[in-house]
Amino acid sequence: MTSSVGKNLFYQSLFQGIRILMPIVTIPIISKALGAHGIGIYSFTNSIAEYFILLSGLGITLYGNREIAMVREDKEKLNKTFSELISLKLVTTAVSFILYSVVVVVFLHRDFLYYIIQSLHIIAVLFDISWFFMGMEDFKKVSLSNLAVQTVVFFGIVFFIKDYSDLPLYLLLQALGNLFSQLVMWGFIYKKISFRFVPIKQMMRHLFPMVAYFFPQIAVIFYTTLSKTILGVLESQTAVGIYTNTLNLSTIIITMISTINLVMLPKMSNLFSKNKIDEINKTLHSLIHAQLFISIPAAFGVSALAATLVPWFFGNDFEVLKVFVPIIAPVIIIMPIGIAISNQYLLPRGNTKIYAFSTFGGAAISILLNFTLIPLLGVLGSVITSLIVETFVTVFRLIYLNKQNKFTFDSRLIFKMVVSAAAMAGTIKLTTNGMDDNFVTTLVQIVIGAVTYGSCSVALKIPYLKDLFVVLKEKFYHSKRYKVKN
Repeated sequence: MTSSVGKNLFYQSLFQGIRILMPIVTIPIISKALGAHGIGIYSFTNSIAEYFILLSGLGITLYGNREIAMVREDKEKLNKTFSELISLKLVTTAVSFILYSVVVVVFLHRDFLYYIIQSLHIIAVLFDISWFFMGMEDFKKVSLSNLAVQTVVFFGIVFFIKDYSDLPLYLLLQALGNLFSQLVMWGFIYKKISFRFVPIKQMMRHLFPMVAYFFPQIAVIFYTTLSKTILGVLESQTAVGIYTNTLNLSTIIITMISTINLVMLPKMSNLFSKNKIDEINKTLHSLIHAQLFISIPAAFGVSALAATLVPWFFGNDFEVLKVFVPIIAPVIIIMPIGIAISNQYLLPRGNTKIYAFSTFGGAAISILLNFTLIPLLGVLGSVITSLIVETFVTVFRLIYLNKQNKFTFDSRLIFKMVVSAAAMAGTIKLTTNGMDDNFVTTLVQIVIGAVTYGSCSVALKIPYLKDLFVVLKEKFYHSKRYKVKN
């Protein structure tokens, strides 16, 4: 791993790590204070805003990252590309905000205040230049800026969100946190770039390539956010709250596992531009199996912890999550694989067609299953739909990847991981059976699980744990040498 990738991975891991630790504190607070109905209102109104947030961004996060990475060594081209993309985003954001305002005023009279607050997320898209720093492989500023703002939001939730009446304040904290996290980054860019407004004709050269990235993201919204919208319309906002918290644990873990995908995108784009196919295939193979080393025990672990975790973590409104969380847990394994293929192979290669096919196929299945299963099964229908759709998307991408470069899984290695994870889950259940539903029990279960999985990994000679110890040992050794020398 190169020095720049290592540093970027550190800063992204730091930010994502904090993003994981904060919800561990805030989710219980929010769940107990706002209840399923309050969380449902937030999620449902946010799902409406998400469509216009997507339109405002128009695929720039991935496209802009790639474009900046390709011209970052040419100052003139860098300035030109950045100016064109920002100018175009100003237009798309203005159009999106106007359309959102019309929809809210004409169709969404209920919860009007909440929709007004959610509109701040659309404005935040205009100021989002994280794609620039990602393309420059400068993740430090993005990570630390977001971390600072998220810390303020975190303490705002901890100290001020007490009951259902604080729902507007909670929405405002989330929206302002998002807006200010984007504004802060502009303080770092003036040294790197010279911005100037460009003629419409000049900026429009990016429109159709951006749309190629935009359409697959529409499909992603259809099989993620649309589930909340349909559930809210066909069932209730309370049902949306239950569905949202069902996904929360899995989403947190997937976010952490997939951190390296975002960091590696510029590097993989660079490798594709140099046609280093062997290195690309080797990197992708290593990345997916390293993710599985974490995702497989995570999925087994969440399932094993659900019965004792849900009551104290989510509160009385969410008892049904004891059943729902184990059902959705396999996405912890499935989703990171699909994300890795798209971010490390399809997008750096510029192959948005297969990316689009997989996401639009998932969207079609999501719409069909949601309208079929929600009237029959309620929230469970949405949970089952999410699992089926994510499986389809990942399998579709795997089939294509296998055709292109004969990608294969190391079945023996994965079998060892599954055996270790199953032994871990069984040990957790046996040793903590009958313990109270509280934080201490969950902590004990996590420690038992980590020790069991680690021990099994060593016994079965799974290489990743040993590699981690070697890296840490080398870092410690070099750190000691540096301190002695100086």
